[in-house]
Amino acid sequence: MRTVRNALLAAVTAAVLPMSGLGTQVVIIAAEVKNGLVELVQKASHGRSGDFREPGVLIRSAPDTGSAARGVGNPGDDVSIRQATSGESVRCPDGSANSEWFDITNRRTRVSGFVSGCFL
Repeated sequence: MRTVRNALLAAVTAAVLPMSGLGTQVVIIAAEVKNGLVELVQKASHGRSGDFREPGVLIRSAPDTGSAARGVGNPGDDVSIRQATSGESVRCPDGSANSEWFDITNRRTRVSGFVSGCFL
């Protein structure tokens, strides 16, 4: 008797959930949760992010002004910062000196390299 009751209950539930829209809501909520978790993982794997403070910032192959330029960054490009490192001291536009450089990837151009902390 219990088996028949459980089978009937399962059949009614399977028929009612899709008609009531509850089944659809559960699927939508599960998809939203999954998408939110994927976004959090992507942000965590990319570390910090930022942007260039002025146009024409050189992205260099090493943390010093004598190294080769790999590309250029501009405000609005958005950068993914992998890590901070010490390098050549650079005179910033505001007159201060900064020896902190960032190992970055320009998200718009996909160019990776080093940028002085003055410009991020």
